[in-house]
Amino acid sequence: MSDLFSLKGKVAFIAGASKEMGSAVARMLAAHGADVAVSARSGDKLEAVAADIRAIGQRSVPIVADLTNLAQISTAIQRTVAELGGLDILVNILGGSNIGAAWALRMTEAMWDDVFALNVKAPMFLSVAAAKIMKESGGGSIINISTSAASGAAPRLTNYGAAKAGLEHLTETLAAEWGRFRIRVNVVVSGNIYTSNLRRVLKPDIEQQLIERTPLGRIGEPDDIAAAVLYFASPAASWVTGAKLVVDGGLGNIRPFEMRERKS
Repeated sequence: MSDLFSLKGKVAFIAGASKEMGSAVARMLAAHGADVAVSARSGDKLEAVAADIRAIGQRSVPIVADLTNLAQISTAIQRTVAELGGLDILVNILGGSNIGAAWALRMTEAMWDDVFALNVKAPMFLSVAAAKIMKESGGGSIINISTSAASGAAPRLTNYGAAKAGLEHLTETLAAEWGRFRIRVNVVVSGNIYTSNLRRVLKPDIEQQLIERTPLGRIGEPDDIAAAVLYFASPAASWVTGAKLVVDGGLGNIRPFEMRERKS
């Protein structure tokens, strides 16, 4: 049972590894034995993540790439295989909404296209490139990161919510297509996580309300998402594919008045 979460001998590629959540996932997988390629558009923080991984005895290679570009996807995956010896785990963390947040009546074509390129196109073609390697080596695990905006109304985030809904559907479809190759495809749905983006917009009074509404009584940390990714990547989830794991402290679709009634 001690090997249930072991990734010894595995190689992982983390797309979107320069920010808090991506770097937490990279370190988590490395801590459980994986060698890790870390990728992002900017190399400013990638080397620090790679250095942390090397410090615990695992191999790591930082790869600067625009993963909305199919040619750069191919180069990044090929480099991972060449330098680390294979590819067993792909984690698609890249994504975001700040590149095109607007009310629907103010949405431009560029805002729509940019968000879909980052949140759907890049994960799709990264998954295809990774699956070609995994198919030949006997299988692997692909984990996508989504958000609650995919399953409910998302005012001012029509493009982001629609894109993440598309990512969740993509996850299920690829899981169905690739199960026969022993490639598992799953999705982690992230709740509110303490990252620089959240801290920038979270005022103290709103933060307290959010904590009070959350059944487990706190806002999430990047390691909460990293632990869920570890589960899907590990032998513990060897019979799990096409699944959605919601990591949000139990907040779900609870409405504010419901939590107030519970406290009274």
